[in-house]
Amino acid sequence: MSFFALLLAFLAEQVRPLPRSNAVHEAARAACRWAGHALDAGSRGYAVLGWLLVVVVPTLAIWLIGSLAWSVHPVFSLIFHVVVLWFTLGFRQFSHHFTEIQFALARGDVTLARSHLQEWLRASGDTVSAETMTVPEICRTAIEEGVVASHRNVYGVLFWYALLPGPSGAVLYKLAGIARQEWGDRADAFGEVARRAFYLLDWIPARMTAVGFAIVGNFEDALYGWRQRASSWDDPQRGVVVESAAGALGVRLAPVSGKWQPPAETVDPDLVGPVQPASAASEFTAAAEAPDEPARLPDPATLHAAVGLLWRAVVLWMALLLLLSLVSWAS
Repeated sequence: MSFFALLLAFLAEQVRPLPRSNAVHEAARAACRWAGHALDAGSRGYAVLGWLLVVVVPTLAIWLIGSLAWSVHPVFSLIFHVVVLWFTLGFRQFSHHFTEIQFALARGDVTLARSHLQEWLRASGDTVSAETMTVPEICRTAIEEGVVASHRNVYGVLFWYALLPGPSGAVLYKLAGIARQEWGDRADAFGEVARRAFYLLDWIPARMTAVGFAIVGNFEDALYGWRQRASSWDDPQRGVVVESAAGALGVRLAPVSGKWQPPAETVDPDLVGPVQPASAASEFTAAAEAPDEPARLPDPATLHAAVGLLWRAVVLWMALLLLLSLVSWAS
C-alpha cells in the first residue's frame, strides 16, 4: 500500500500543488515559535522537551491515527496516507521556481532570471543577493537550491516514510526540518538541539540521495564530489547532496570560502580538500578516484539536465519502494 499511497500523493501534488504557506506548515512553525519562547529557560533539557513536543508528539499522534484508520478499513488507511504525504512532500513547491528561471534564461532575459532566483532565495530564507549574479552563478545557485529542496522535500521524506510504520516517518522528518528552520539560527540550546536532531535524522537520507544521483547520473564523478568536496562545506549534509549532484551532472557547484568561483583548469588540492587515506571501510574507493577532466561551468542547458536528474532519482526510489512492497506482500 505504501507504493500506491506515494504514487497517488505525487499525482495529487502535480494536479494541486501544496502552497508553501499552508495552514498545516504554518501551524507547525507557530508551535515551534511558541515552544521556543515558552520553554526558553536556558537549559538543554527544556530545549529537548520543546523538540519532543513539536516533533515527536505529533509523529506519535499520526502513527496512532494511522493505526486506527487501518483497523477500520484499509481504504481509510490509504486515504490517510495520501493526505499526510500530500502535506509532507513538496516537489512542486520549488520546481516552479526552477522552471521560471530556466524559461527566462532560454529567452535571454537574465534580469528576469535574477528576479525569479531572488524570489526563490527569499522564500527559502536565504539572504544571498542575486542582483549581480552572472548566468553561470544563476545556474549554479538554482541547481544547488533545487537539489537541496528535492532532497528535503522528496527523497528524505520518502526514506523515512518507507522506514517507519505508516506515514509517521514522513511527519517526523518534515517536522524536524521545520524545527531546524525555526530554531537553527539560534545560538542557544534550542538551536543546538534542532540542528543536531536534524543532522542525525538526515545523515542516512543525504547519503542515499547521493547514491541515487550517482546511479542515475555520472557515477564516478558523483562519488568523487561526495567523498572529496562535501566535507569542505559549512553544512556537510548539504555538501553531500550538492557535490554528488554536481558530479552526476559533470559540473562544479562548490562555493569556495562562501563565494562561488569558476573551476580552475586543473584540480586544485586547496579546493577539493585533502585526500582521505584508503581503507577497507572506504565507500566505493575504486570508483571515487579523481575525474579525468575538470568539471565545466554550469549553464542553462545544465538546468534542463538537473531536472532530468531529479526525476530519474524519483523514479529510482519509487521503483525500489515498489520492489520492497512486492517482497513484503509476497512474504
